[in-house]
Amino acid sequence: MKSLFALIFIMITASAGASNKLYPYCNVFLGTACFGMKSGDEYKYTSQVDFRIYEIRLSSGDEINIYSGYHPATFDYKRAYLSKASVNGYLVSALKVNNQHHRILIEPVENKAPSVDINISMSSGDKGLITEFIKSFRSCTRTILEITCKDDILLQSVAL
Repeated sequence: MKSLFALIFIMITASAGASNKLYPYCNVFLGTACFGMKSGDEYKYTSQVDFRIYEIRLSSGDEINIYSGYHPATFDYKRAYLSKASVNGYLVSALKVNNQHHRILIEPVENKAPSVDINISMSSGDKGLITEFIKSFRSCTRTILEITCKDDILLQSVAL
């Protein structure tokens, strides 16, 4: 219980102290990365022993599912338009599955941190809103007592 309180305190403190350069600021922390949720966005969080799932519905109705764990689904690097680009100690890959579905994989260079697998289902056609959401991702490092996130945009090279 004490560690849960410490984690919640850290998350609130990090969120409140986030740089005003970040739009939207990081208010959801994955350990490997953080991202911002705007008013009107919704998410459902599921935590298992070795992974977490975030089911996000943006205010536009677009859906984004994020898996954070050590065993992401197989990624098709050959079809990817961005393959293992090195960004802040992580490898970023992106794949356009079709006009409405995109997949982004963030892998740590060292296997000590979890991977983040992002699946985007665009139904609204509002690429601007989804691009804003994607550009809110920042790389983070986590210790027992703190999460430190960088101001650099983690998914800068990702294009929808």
